Amino acid sequence: MKYIQRMKHNFGFILWPFVRFIWYMEHILFKIFKRKKEYCILRYLGNGAGFFCYFNTLLGGIAYADRKNMIPIIDMKYIRNTYLTDDKVGRVNAWEYYFEQPAKISADEVLSHERCFIFDQTHYLPGPLQNPNFYSGRGGMLSYWQKIRKKYIRLAPAVINRFENMKIKYKGKKILGVHIRGTDYTVLKPAGHPVQPTPEQAIDKAKEAMQEKNFDILYLSTEDKRIMSKFQKAFGEKLIYPESEYVEFDYTGSNHGYIDSYTIDRDNDKYLRGMEYLVSILFLSQCDGIICSQCGGSTGAFLFSEGFDYLYVFDLGYYD
Repeated sequence: MKYIQRMKHNFGFILWPFVRFIWYMEHILFKIFKRKKEYCILRYLGNGAGFFCYFNTLLGGIAYADRKNMIPIIDMKYIRNTYLTDDKVGRVNAWEYYFEQPAKISADEVLSHERCFIFDQTHYLPGPLQNPNFYSGRGGMLSYWQKIRKKYIRLAPAVINRFENMKIKYKGKKILGVHIRGTDYTVLKPAGHPVQPTPEQAIDKAKEAMQEKNFDILYLSTEDKRIMSKFQKAFGEKLIYPESEYVEFDYTGSNHGYIDSYTIDRDNDKYLRGMEYLVSILFLSQCDGIICSQCGGSTGAFLFSEGFDYLYVFDLGYYD
């Protein structure tokens, strides 16, 4: 396993065993002394977030409910979010586009229940981290969050069908997966977030891995049409990628918006962009090897993975 590791920001794993012990004791105590509140409705108020920002944040909420022996329920129906058009807010739960409810109970069934607790501030809860210790599995962070994911997350039938059809196409191939972000992430450089590699850095590392480990094909997961074009030029017929619509981001304009403000002229664009990205990350999670930046999508791939034979994660510091 190859891994670039910097010393800065990498000491969180030292505290992780203590955090886990506190959470374990919390779980036991709430199991012994029953709560009055039985259901926990989880919401994320950050409109405009990316798919795995929602997912990883709400997974932190699910873990919170698990520790307190409550039944987690996800509400992406009554709160504006990236995957609902305005006319569908209050009518459709965007979570149920892609996943089943953890307990197969809808938010509507329990909203008026006297034993229902609504948690709007899930972004304050600890969730899966975008840092080297998470990706390397050091200190047990990754295994903990994978356990929560396996216990509560079930894919919707439409996602499973699309994912399985994609897997069949490349059965028997040794695949190197590459995931890097572009668009708003690399232009806006959000403070405190991991620095993303350039397409050229990712291409150089992918060429090295393809040669050293004899991968048959390279699978690219990205939202950025510019990055896709560079990989197509570098790898030709050895490159595969999802059947998705890619964003042609304006890197030169003076008004750079977040990627959720970019729309594609097609029916159900918001729903399809979430579907395409989730399936892309699921396929990435099943690749034999992975090269990735630190970002929400990469974190999602590790949560759904059973492990990689080859691993390389760029650790280039954090944006100021």
